Amino acid sequence: MMVCRREATDYLLDISQRLMAMRDQEASNYAVPDYLAAEWQLKLKEAAEEAAVIMTDGNGNNGAVAARNGTNSNHTATTATTTGNRISPGAGSQAGSSSSTSNNTQINELWREKICEWCYQVVDHFDFNREVVSVTMSYLDRYLATRTVNRRIFQLAAMTALYLAIKLFEPGKLRMSSLIDLSRGYFMSEHIVTMEDSMLQSLKWHVHPPTPLAYCRDFMGLVSSDIHPVARHDVNELARFMTELSVCDYWFVTKKPSSIALASLINAMELQGPRRIENRHKMEFLSRVAELGMDITNDDEIVECYERLAEMYRSGGYSPNLEDSSPSNPLEEEDEDEEDGSSARDARVATISPTGVADGPDVLFDGTSATTASDNEEEMECA
Repeated sequence: MMVCRREATDYLLDISQRLMAMRDQEASNYAVPDYLAAEWQLKLKEAAEEAAVIMTDGNGNNGAVAARNGTNSNHTATTATTTGNRISPGAGSQAGSSSSTSNNTQINELWREKICEWCYQVVDHFDFNREVVSVTMSYLDRYLATRTVNRRIFQLAAMTALYLAIKLFEPGKLRMSSLIDLSRGYFMSEHIVTMEDSMLQSLKWHVHPPTPLAYCRDFMGLVSSDIHPVARHDVNELARFMTELSVCDYWFVTKKPSSIALASLINAMELQGPRRIENRHKMEFLSRVAELGMDITNDDEIVECYERLAEMYRSGGYSPNLEDSSPSNPLEEEDEDEEDGSSARDARVATISPTGVADGPDVLFDGTSATTASDNEEEMECA
C-alpha cells in the first residue's frame, strides 16, 4: 500500500514539474502578441523602414528601392540574407509596402484560418499526428509577429512552418517534393530552404512549443480514476477536439496554451453530463489543478477561453451533451452499465476532429478547392 502511495505521489510530482516547465516556456519564449493589431503592424512597418535606411547606408540605394517598390516575392524569398537573429528586408519584411495588388494586401484572420485548414488537410492526407498543425501555427504566428509580409510570403512562410514541424515531429516521413507539389508550382525547394533559415533565425530556434494538447495529456493524469474508462476516453477525445478548434481561431493566438487546455477539459467534462461525470469529480480535478497554481476562480483568461470554446462548440451544431441522446428509462441505463458502456459509446458527442472549422470551400495556394485537387493529391509520395 505504501509503495502504491509513493508511486502516486511521484507521478503527481512528475506532472507538476512538467506543467511548471511548460508554463515557464509559454510565458517567455513561446508567447505570441496580437500581431494583426493595427498598432503592432505599424510598429513592424516602422522597423522595416528603419532597416531599409540601414541597408541604404551600407549598400547604396538598393535597399531603399526594394522597400519602396516591393520586391518580387519569389526573388525576395530566394535572395534573403540574415545577420544574427534579424533578417534583411529582402526576405519579405518589405514586400508588403505596395498595396496596388492583391498580392500585397495586408494579412488578416481569414488568411490564417484558411491556411490552418489547409495544414489540417495536408496532415490528414499523409496520416500525420494532427498536433503537428498546432506546432506549425506556433511557428507561423511567432514569425509573423516579427515582420510585415504580403500574401505570397505569407503562404511560403506557412508552407515552410508546416514542413519544419513535420520534419521535427514526423521525421523521415515527408519529402520536400511532395509538399512542393501541394503548392501547384508556386514555390521551389530553394524558396523553402531559404525561408526555413529565416524562420529559425526569427524564432531563435525555439521549435518545441508547449501545445494545448500537450497540457491536456498531463491534465488527464489529474482526472479521477473513479470515472468510467469509456467516459475518461470521451473526455480526452472531446478535449482534443476543442484544442484543435482553437488552433484555427486567431482569437486564441494571444492566450496561453495551458488556459486553452484547461478550458477544453472543463468543457469536455461538463458536456458528458452529471450522470457520466459527477460534479465531485470535476471539483476534485479543479482542486488538483489549483494546487499546481492554476486556480480558475482567479484567472479570467481561462474563463474567457472556456466561454469561447463552449460557444464555438454550440455554433458548430454539435450535440449539447451526451445526456440529450442517452436513454431516459432507468432499466436501459442499467443495461448500459452491464454492457460495459456500449450504449454510451453509441451516444458519444461527435469528437471527430475537423479538417477545418470555417464554412466555405477550402482553398489551396492556386485558388482551386480541396475537392477539385484531391485526385492530384493522391499522387503525392511519402518517404
